[in-house]
Amino acid sequence: MKKNQKMLIASGIGIAVLSAATLALVLTKPADTVSDTSSSQDTVSVYSYKTDDILSLTIKNEADEFTIDRLGSEKWGTDGIPEEYANLTALGNAMGKAGAIDAKMIGEENAEELAKYGFDNPTATVAMTFKDGKYEPTSCIIGMKNLGENAWYLKTEDSNTVYLVANSNLSFAFTDELDYVNLSTLTPANDATNDIVNRIRVERADFENDLVLNRVQKDDSKEFQAIYANYAMTSHNNAYADDEACIDVVYGLFAISASDAVVLKPTEDDRKQYGLDNPQCVVTMVKNESEVTKLYIGNAAYKVTKDEETGEETKSLIGYYGMLSGNDVIYVFAPSSLPWLTVKAEDLLFRLFMTPYIYYVDSVTVMDENGKDYKFEIIGDADNSSFKYDGKEIDSTKFRTFYQFLLSTYAEEMYIEPLTDENKFMGGFTYDYRDDADGEDTVQFYLSEKDRTCIIVVNGDVRYKVRQMYATRLMENLDALLTGGEIKAEY
Repeated sequence: MKKNQKMLIASGIGIAVLSAATLALVLTKPADTVSDTSSSQDTVSVYSYKTDDILSLTIKNEADEFTIDRLGSEKWGTDGIPEEYANLTALGNAMGKAGAIDAKMIGEENAEELAKYGFDNPTATVAMTFKDGKYEPTSCIIGMKNLGENAWYLKTEDSNTVYLVANSNLSFAFTDELDYVNLSTLTPANDATNDIVNRIRVERADFENDLVLNRVQKDDSKEFQAIYANYAMTSHNNAYADDEACIDVVYGLFAISASDAVVLKPTEDDRKQYGLDNPQCVVTMVKNESEVTKLYIGNAAYKVTKDEETGEETKSLIGYYGMLSGNDVIYVFAPSSLPWLTVKAEDLLFRLFMTPYIYYVDSVTVMDENGKDYKFEIIGDADNSSFKYDGKEIDSTKFRTFYQFLLSTYAEEMYIEPLTDENKFMGGFTYDYRDDADGEDTVQFYLSEKDRTCIIVVNGDVRYKVRQMYATRLMENLDALLTGGEIKAEY
């Protein structure tokens, strides 16, 4: 099933040229056709049936013709929508609205010139049948719209009384069958206690490498961690992702909703038409080790608006066509629900990428540009601590200031190109953790003379760049720590 597409949507800037008689009806409420008695009433009841009594509702309009059938208590369906894709609430609401139509007023009783209200070429018709023959089947006809009242002219099949019914009371009559496809929570919601996202992969044509985020294996029972990021970009030499920056990318597939459904049970031709035979983006989420969800994003979806005075058309983006694994439907998703279309690895970068708590570390070894090691021991805890170099205790305040400088190592940009002979070693440091299971982490700096930066290598992986001055200041601060000079935080 495919939704009829309305490519041109009237803007309301201009009003189509009508005959003088019709224009009078459309723009104003003709005085000689309005019942005097109706003005004293708030509303006039056209239909007053209980939803539970309605057996079927058939809607016919310019876009579609379909029937909503009662399948049981509080359960409805249509032939074209499998139960697993149906929005039962919307179907029930349509039944309820059809059974309880109230008019703003009576336009004319026993009207003879029905054509002037548009009944000769109806905009829509609505028909109902009832359970157990409780009521006779009935139907009503919707003619043209009265723009001034934002209402429609309506009559029942067995009467020529013309009613003026507010647009909101007849919105169900202008739907098509695919409007009753469920668009909300198309995938299960995140269970924060039990659901763990193990991996997110984003495939895009403009990516040199797929963007892959893998959950970092950590012992959450530990009070202190060397790294406070939950995901690493394994596609980019394990550069860490900032938790706040990547939250939509990691969890965006949970309970995702669409703004529209355009094709149910699409064919290969349908997939091609909407760009899903060769999607511009594919998102894969692996949760709980083995549960896989995929989102395929195809062509952009536009609304075309026409100014009927000038004939000028304006095209505006309303979303992108997409499909979800396990859902045989082509949807439209709003741009705001698709962070994967625009995300870049640089957007997710965790810039303070290594900040181990000082008393979680047994020692720090600093390497100078010549490869010489300077090992500093960290003894005790926050209540009682000391620091040693070469077996001798050193000034605690100065060492803490120096350690704080090490923690300020900042990933200013991502860089994953291999090192060359031109990249001279400028220094580095190694954290040796007290928990033997955690081993150690090594951060090294290599010169990139062409842009006056230094390349940061973490545990052998080229990952980031920072301004060259950081490595220069590191060596100056090392000398200051050893000789009693001033340790400078800025670089």
